[in-house]
Amino acid sequence: MHNFFAKKRITAFLFILVLVTFSVLNIIQSFGPIQKTLASADYHYSEAKELIHELDDDINEHVFDKFGFVEAYGYMQSLMWKNEENNFEVVKDMEGKLHYTYFATEPTDTKDLSDQVAALGAHLAPKTKLTYVMTPDKYVRGYTQFPEGIPYNYNNETADGFLANLKQDGIDTVDLREGLLESGIPAKDLFFTTDHHWKIKTAFWAFGQLVNHLDGMYDKPLDPDHYFTDLNNYNVVPYQDIFIGSQGRKAGKYFAGDDDFDLIYPKFKTDYSFYFKTGETEATLNGRFEDALLTTYPLNVQGATYDLTADKYFTYLYGNQGIVHVVNKDKPNGLKVMFIKDSLAVPMISFLSTVVSEIYLIDPRYYTGDIVDFASKTDLDHVFVSISPQDLVDEFFPYGAKD
Repeated sequence: MHNFFAKKRITAFLFILVLVTFSVLNIIQSFGPIQKTLASADYHYSEAKELIHELDDDINEHVFDKFGFVEAYGYMQSLMWKNEENNFEVVKDMEGKLHYTYFATEPTDTKDLSDQVAALGAHLAPKTKLTYVMTPDKYVRGYTQFPEGIPYNYNNETADGFLANLKQDGIDTVDLREGLLESGIPAKDLFFTTDHHWKIKTAFWAFGQLVNHLDGMYDKPLDPDHYFTDLNNYNVVPYQDIFIGSQGRKAGKYFAGDDDFDLIYPKFKTDYSFYFKTGETEATLNGRFEDALLTTYPLNVQGATYDLTADKYFTYLYGNQGIVHVVNKDKPNGLKVMFIKDSLAVPMISFLSTVVSEIYLIDPRYYTGDIVDFASKTDLDHVFVSISPQDLVDEFFPYGAKD
């Protein structure tokens, strides 16, 4: 009996020791971020809820060995043949690709959002054309299948209604979901397995589709010899088993594996100026496409598999910036265009820069100025809005205020 209670006391002591050790490690890990949040906090009573939320985020984001736990949890889910994690935050399709989804019973009404695009068009100069570019959803109709019990979010049907509203308002549209399965790229290779973005070769195909569309709108073709839209005139550098995307960072590499990544950049001579500004951070770079428009840091970073700085998709145009201005010095007399976009469009726009003169990019999430005012006061030939089906929400349409 004495030995029985001794074992109980030792077990309890070890359990408490583990808890205390883990707590101390977590305090050390999150102390800096918590201190930073408290230093910048507004201690007004009405802001208390927001402050608590930020502190909670600090603690959750800086749990000691967080991704070790994520991997262990994902591995256990995989052993049990489960197709979802974190209460369906990330689900797996029949092919093993990860998706963001949620329970829905019908498409979302986006009439307010299409009205805001129409309002943007009404403020543009008479010579400036407006086109909505709908990039594809990772759930590719006619190909993607979910196992029984996995929810479907109706993103494609929501996008259908949105485009129908735009067409009723007389706004030009490009639907890059059309022809996707006939692009020549195997359907299984259109999107990353662990990330919500399309692969770079898919973005390059989309660039060609967009050039074809523009050639029908302007007297002078952008690429009359089909040189710039020919992938043979670009270097394609494959990186194998190197990328764990945003969905993989939530589920861990043992749940869905990792991805290859292709870096594509021109073989031909290029000369660019690239400016970006997000918050107080701004920079200007000059040089060839690969020097000015690409950063290889995400491809070279070591020992930070799940860190946001290792996100390979951010190789192009340094990821999502508030505002970007790209000048192609070899095309001084080409089109001057502007994109209001989300992240999916970034590599496609990088390739489009080879056939136009200037491109402005505005990300509605990080740009603090008045988008309509900027578009109406800047010398532009064309304005594109390109927000993906999954992002057809108010956050990405902060202009053309509702009456």
